[in-house]
Amino acid sequence: MNENLEILKNCFWLIVFNLLFLTSVAQEQLKVDTSFTIQNTFVKESKKRAYITLAEKTDTHVLTIRQIPYKKTVDRILSLDAYLPQNFDSIYPCLILIHGGGWRSGNKEMMATMAKALADKYVVLSVEYRLSLEAKFPAAYDDLIDAILWAKSQKQLPIDMKRIGVVGTSSGGQLASLLGSNTHSNNKSFVKSVVNIDGILAFHHPESEEGEMASFWLGGTYQQNPAHWDDASPLFKVNSLTAPTLFLNSAIPRFHAGRSDMISKMNDFGIYSEVFEFEDSPHTFWFFNPWFGPMVDKMIAFLDKTL
Repeated sequence: MNENLEILKNCFWLIVFNLLFLTSVAQEQLKVDTSFTIQNTFVKESKKRAYITLAEKTDTHVLTIRQIPYKKTVDRILSLDAYLPQNFDSIYPCLILIHGGGWRSGNKEMMATMAKALADKYVVLSVEYRLSLEAKFPAAYDDLIDAILWAKSQKQLPIDMKRIGVVGTSSGGQLASLLGSNTHSNNKSFVKSVVNIDGILAFHHPESEEGEMASFWLGGTYQQNPAHWDDASPLFKVNSLTAPTLFLNSAIPRFHAGRSDMISKMNDFGIYSEVFEFEDSPHTFWFFNPWFGPMVDKMIAFLDKTL
């Protein structure tokens, strides 16, 4: 690591320490659902498929800076983890990674292996956002918009601000596609490319099976709050500015809800998309071998084409 990178790292940590110290009481009071973890998921899925292994990436050439504050809410600081190429002489496309967990559980650290696998070619930011126990929709969406704006404001990071993509898994995939609709009012937060990994595209749809977890996040059932169910559905937001999208899917149909209809709408606007389903794969295939390597290869090929 060269001297400039060491200085950059020290500066980030100084900012993090000061901001997190000021909000330490609020952070301690936060309710957290820890039911969704990589290890628990591995134990469950390995009972069905004994051959799977956890994907790992131990590349030491990636510079990792954790717990960088990007937003202050009324109650606390939200942070992200940055995974950076070693060479600061060039600028790189930036990827915003959005973890899954049913809008209720999970955390940004779950995306670390994927982030390291992508950080040779991209500046990768794995983002914390408010989950449903803390705040209902559209809080998570608003947080991610602010993370994109934060990324585009960072002159000390080697980010090409015109090339921002979003990558999400499961509920994070739904949020990634919603961001990729580019219907948000601040056009500075527009994104150029989306990778949706097994995230639904419509909550109220013939193919959808969303129930209690979606209702909790969306502030009621469809009958109680239809506007939120529709506003959170990327299918209903497709327009001429929607970003090119790669749909990477498991073999479980319920997580493809709305995909065919969304691709049809995108085709009407001449917007590029790709689809790939991994045969005989669990919903959380992105954590595991033998799917992790082929998944990353498909992501990089698509992102190189669209970013």
